[in-house]
Amino acid sequence: MKDYEQVPKRTVGSLTHSELRADGWRILEKQFAHKTIVTKPHDLTYGYYVTHDLAKKQENGRVPVLLMLHGFPDDAYMWASTLPTLTALPYPIIIPDLLGYASSSKPTDPKLYAYTQQASSLIQILDQEGVLNNVIVVGHDWGSAVTQRFFLLHKERCVGLAPTSLFYFPPSETAFNLPEMNRATEKRFGYQQWAYWEFFTAADGPKLMHQNLERLYEALHGEKPSEDPQEDGRDIWMRELFCLPGTMREYVMNRGRYQDWHVPLKPYAQDEVLKERWIQRLQRDGLEAPICYYEALKHNINLDTDRELIQDPEFCTITKPYLYIAFTGDWVPRTDLIQEAVEQGLITDFERHTVRAGHWALYEKPQEIAEILADWLKRRFPV
Repeated sequence: MKDYEQVPKRTVGSLTHSELRADGWRILEKQFAHKTIVTKPHDLTYGYYVTHDLAKKQENGRVPVLLMLHGFPDDAYMWASTLPTLTALPYPIIIPDLLGYASSSKPTDPKLYAYTQQASSLIQILDQEGVLNNVIVVGHDWGSAVTQRFFLLHKERCVGLAPTSLFYFPPSETAFNLPEMNRATEKRFGYQQWAYWEFFTAADGPKLMHQNLERLYEALHGEKPSEDPQEDGRDIWMRELFCLPGTMREYVMNRGRYQDWHVPLKPYAQDEVLKERWIQRLQRDGLEAPICYYEALKHNINLDTDRELIQDPEFCTITKPYLYIAFTGDWVPRTDLIQEAVEQGLITDFERHTVRAGHWALYEKPQEIAEILADWLKRRFPV
């Protein structure tokens, strides 16, 4: 028997990280059906979880459906700890394993990770489930990038969106250039916002991460509070490891300044069951497919389509309800960058919340995030 099947029902607010995770895993397996679809035209398999009561809740066509998209290097289970709160609401939920992960196909051609292709596959999931034009897309990390582009490409299917972590990143006619971006952000912020991409997208990056999954887990889920009084104990581990040249490679490979040193793990990451599943999944599946999200942007896979789409001056404007949840320890998708889109009038119905947590806050502060989302849903989409 799996450990989460032994956990009795409790008040959500009283649970430890591991107890909340275990309850969420049980809900995902007991209250959701796992289904698959082969999407066209590339014959890509997508696995996804859907609440058993989706069809019943949609009978009158008024209840929005939550489409929840995880990021790197997670899978649908990343959302599990939010489910004790979210499944108590009247909104049905669909949680896919995004392309490259878990029960979905894992192609290693970055072209297949184009936003238009991924959005088309998600539409085919919605069509298979009979979902009407009442979708609220919720995302984290790369899932937030897909969330935003899915919304723009299929505004008629959506009634709102709620990305976490990633600020609004509208289509652009300018090609992405990694060295130039790092030079520009070092000048602007004092650190290279995309420095870790040099390792992630290196020819040997996915292989080395796969060979050192314990170190990768520590790198992503470590914690280092700032000793600078002006930073008020803010977690700066992401800034140090992700945003300085060479540091991610050194830590993962146990070399240089980090040789034989282990960063303290955040409390949630000390859950051995969570860690074991994370490592076993990536040991089985590898990192070559997940890294294609980075490769697709680095090599401008979406550029020609973006240039065509933005010929419509209204394409990039989001007028439907937009909830943004930012995290204080998120030094790559900074909490302040969303304001640029707001000031440009690209987001007109906007609400922002900032949670004191690191990038993988869906593990660290899932209850707080779920409560923010639940409050917004009840106010903006009453049922």
